[in-house]
Amino acid sequence: MTGSRLPPCADCGDPEARTSLGGTPLCDRCLNTRVSARTGWPPLPDPPPVEVVRAVDGREVHFRYRLSWTPSGLMSAEAEEADQPPGDGFRFTMYGEHDADPQSVLAQLRRLVHREVSRAYLEPHGSGAEVGAADWAIAGGEVAGRIDWSGDAWVREPSVVIDGRRFDWDEFGRMVASFEGWEFRMRLGDSSDSVGAGTAGDAQEPDGDEDGEVIPLFGDRRSDGGDATAVPSIDEVLEGFLAAQRERLAASTYARYEDIVDLLRHCLNGYGYQSLTGAEAQAWQAAFDAGDEEAFTRVCGPERIVENYGEFLGYFMIRKVAASKQQLKDAGTVTKRLARWLAEQGYVDVDAAELARDRATDAGKELPRADELGHQLFLETQHTRLPVHPNDIPDEDWVEDHLPITRVEDGRLWFGEVGPVEVPSSASDVAEVGWDVTVVLARIDGAWRLVQVGAVYP
Repeated sequence: MTGSRLPPCADCGDPEARTSLGGTPLCDRCLNTRVSARTGWPPLPDPPPVEVVRAVDGREVHFRYRLSWTPSGLMSAEAEEADQPPGDGFRFTMYGEHDADPQSVLAQLRRLVHREVSRAYLEPHGSGAEVGAADWAIAGGEVAGRIDWSGDAWVREPSVVIDGRRFDWDEFGRMVASFEGWEFRMRLGDSSDSVGAGTAGDAQEPDGDEDGEVIPLFGDRRSDGGDATAVPSIDEVLEGFLAAQRERLAASTYARYEDIVDLLRHCLNGYGYQSLTGAEAQAWQAAFDAGDEEAFTRVCGPERIVENYGEFLGYFMIRKVAASKQQLKDAGTVTKRLARWLAEQGYVDVDAAELARDRATDAGKELPRADELGHQLFLETQHTRLPVHPNDIPDEDWVEDHLPITRVEDGRLWFGEVGPVEVPSSASDVAEVGWDVTVVLARIDGAWRLVQVGAVYP
């Protein structure tokens, strides 16, 4: 904990004066009274009482609300954990103009609190379950929180607060270490510039390509020119890619690359033949009929790799692999790196590589979220109890289909034309319009409920 004992208010004696005005310690109420007297602004009402909000991990978080004026004349509404010293735990801030409706600003703040506390950026990893424990891992491809003082004047590195838990810089570094080989983008926001700053707010990514232009370095090996290089097989190319990665990656990260490339090879040999035509199709068929079940990656050239990214990322990794969240993240990372490397080596043209990299980038973000949505929807099905046997439910009250998500609201989803379907906020927070889900739905007492759920396809 980094909080310290607060001085009493100079005006009323409140034991916790959280603000200093001209060197005078004041509680929020006395500060607001002084500011209103000097400026003529209307006095601010007392904030709502302590509120209990249940976090996604089951914790009951007690929030104390504050409402005060900032030195620049903004109305500041703040929510902080009531049983934590100042600076520890969750903390959220919302600002309004000096003539804004205080109740409206507080209502926006409360919505922010409920939304953010209902999501988790971290998940237990091993046995650690206490604040500050080292055994926590980043749950998805995104993490947000706030940077705070370490609490020790002799420690130069800051601490970070994520999901209301404080970690020192070394602990945070161990969490990030599992993403070795990934790229990252850090956005630092001041609370006066954006709603929810210092919390897990929704940051807009900057425009532009994160990797820059892909430039082929060795020419097009599929060219018909006299100096063209013989086209290698997919197997040869993938081995070359892995050899290049082995030189730059740590052993643990390389093992994950090797795992994804092996899965990609299985996908290509199982499904890639469907896109073949002409002589290439005949060559594959002859080898396959002769007993070579891996004929596709031995016969076909590297341009077929990126052509099958959709099959691999949009179907195989979802339906055919019991993939962990880490594997789903890795699938996007490795295929993105592979597409870039193929273009650099001249195995595929720039346009094909760019399309493949875009697909891989989207998959790296969406696959873990789709997996989480499937998990949350499955948990919801466990709460559904049918009043009668399914055969006795009228056809108009029973839907069994592969449907797109057509609308998303907090705690509610629509599948095709069916909805709303009540779901936990942890499900609606990660759901996206346009994703396809295999579902069984029943209308019980006038409300649609999830009975079964299959794969989620982003």
